Amino acid sequence: MSKYLLDFDGDLVLHLPTGEGETFRYGAFYKLSVRRYEKSFYGDTLIFKSELGYIEYKKIISLFRRDAEKKGYELEVSSALSDYIECRELYVEERSRLGIEIKNREDKLSERFDTYRRVVDGGMSRKLRERQMWDSFFMCAMQKSANFSVPGSGKTASVLGMYAYLRAKELVSRIVVICPKNAFGSWMDEFSVCFDGIEPLKVLNIHSSDYKNTAARKNAIMFESGRCNLILVNYESVGSLCDALCSVVKSNTLLVFDEVHKVKRVGGEHAEHALKIAADSRFTVALTGTPIPNTYLDVYNLLHIMFPNEYDTFFDFPLPMLRNPRGADVEEINNKLQPFFCRTTKDQLGVPPANPDSILSVKASETENELLHILKMKYRKNRLALFIRILQLESNPKMLLQSLSLADFKYLLDDGADVYEIDYADYSREVERLINGCGTPTKFLACVDLAKKLKNDGKPLIIWCIFKDSINRLAETLEENGIPTRCVYGEVPLEERQSILADFKSGKFKVLLTNPHTLAESVSLHSVCHDAIYFEYSYNLVHLLQSKDRIHRLGLPEGQYTQYEFLQLAYNTDDGEWSMDSAVYDSLKAKEKTMLDAIDRKVLETLPTSEEDLEMIFKDLI
Repeated sequence: MSKYLLDFDGDLVLHLPTGEGETFRYGAFYKLSVRRYEKSFYGDTLIFKSELGYIEYKKIISLFRRDAEKKGYELEVSSALSDYIECRELYVEERSRLGIEIKNREDKLSERFDTYRRVVDGGMSRKLRERQMWDSFFMCAMQKSANFSVPGSGKTASVLGMYAYLRAKELVSRIVVICPKNAFGSWMDEFSVCFDGIEPLKVLNIHSSDYKNTAARKNAIMFESGRCNLILVNYESVGSLCDALCSVVKSNTLLVFDEVHKVKRVGGEHAEHALKIAADSRFTVALTGTPIPNTYLDVYNLLHIMFPNEYDTFFDFPLPMLRNPRGADVEEINNKLQPFFCRTTKDQLGVPPANPDSILSVKASETENELLHILKMKYRKNRLALFIRILQLESNPKMLLQSLSLADFKYLLDDGADVYEIDYADYSREVERLINGCGTPTKFLACVDLAKKLKNDGKPLIIWCIFKDSINRLAETLEENGIPTRCVYGEVPLEERQSILADFKSGKFKVLLTNPHTLAESVSLHSVCHDAIYFEYSYNLVHLLQSKDRIHRLGLPEGQYTQYEFLQLAYNTDDGEWSMDSAVYDSLKAKEKTMLDAIDRKVLETLPTSEEDLEMIFKDLI
């Protein structure tokens, strides 16, 4: 009787009896069932694809067992292969138990934690706080995990503590960080501060002007990364650099996905590349302060990044269940997720609380009230267009005369819904005259007055807008009033942004104008700025939380105030006073409370969809 041997030596291998390789390759079983898994075939040895996991191994073993029964040959599964499959099956369950033990700080882990702390303290010039050290220990011990600590709580430093330990144990020599471009400066700054005098920063920044095109960036990753301890790549570049990154992360690398909610969309292009890069990583950390703003579907890619081979057997959350879970489903999802993420709040780290929000309400002019009524009638069936047009009315009514693509405002939506409509500006001549004669908006003037007051009090400040037009017009007006001002938005190159932020921190100018989809992530301004004005703001909770945390972060001294000023325009309508800004603010505060309550209950909570948000905002208007 012939004997087939399925073995494991880093890849799944099939050893056929001597001389039977060619016959096997011409058979129907090979062509219909086996060839799809083949990497190479030499003589009587078939090597299976490297990307296959133990789940596929089990399927292949079952295929061969059925074929052996049918054809009468003997199938042997080596002990090496059996042991590997058993080990992988136990891996995620063992990780689950360990995660809970660490989060409970069980006594049996105290010696292991103390050893970890000594190694990390010895490798960092700026020490981690106790809570950060436990998060760092959690991520290191788990090998693959997530950190959902709130923005501004020190997630980056905790990851660098993990790196310090793994480097000391000679398990890694570099960090590959995939993150938004705006986070590059933060990672470089944190690395330099945390390892000052211990390990000099040797960074490979793929957006450096040294690399003129994709080919140059690929070559840098392939041939220069060995000399670097920090490699920074933005999500938009992972597609073109995917193969090069895959080869780098396979060994001696800590892989970090910062702001991992950027790849939450199932089937999204960035997500597909992220999953491929993470497949062979030994140490992987996913960071986000807002893990599931809308539905539990947001965790699907996250879990596949951490456990691509174990998802189907351990988590097994079908997509329809994640999209619309019942009560029992929510409990099951949270119970299975709990062991694999750590979460720390700023209160737990002793960050001084921010002052209560300051609301500055101003009355709309008669013309602004007329234009609101016109916009309400025109856009009552398209709430997203109505939202954007009212923002334009409050900032610069002349923008109403321009057509707009709603797809340009997808960043306003928490759930990333597809928007393709074009809104054409087709007003009557009478309405056009009304718009052109509107003058400077009331809310715009109030923002300028407030900025002048804060500047006269000697306070540097950041003003949050949505439109580039608003940023530029406010900057021009403030400059005319003798207030040095700089702007950061999407078209500003990365190196120029970093230069502007450095000048702001050094006091070369007093007012920074920006928008949350450009600067709300991973930028620290809390050392120099404690006041923020919200001139325009969306109903996207991620934008609000991350923009707030630019000036309210770990490292603030006890007693330091932080003040947020929200401008709100109030209109007179047939049904009484109404303010879109007030409705948006109330919605944001309700969502923020839901999220913070969920943290206290140690669960992940979903939030309203963009459609539900818009319906709530306009319920008293249309």
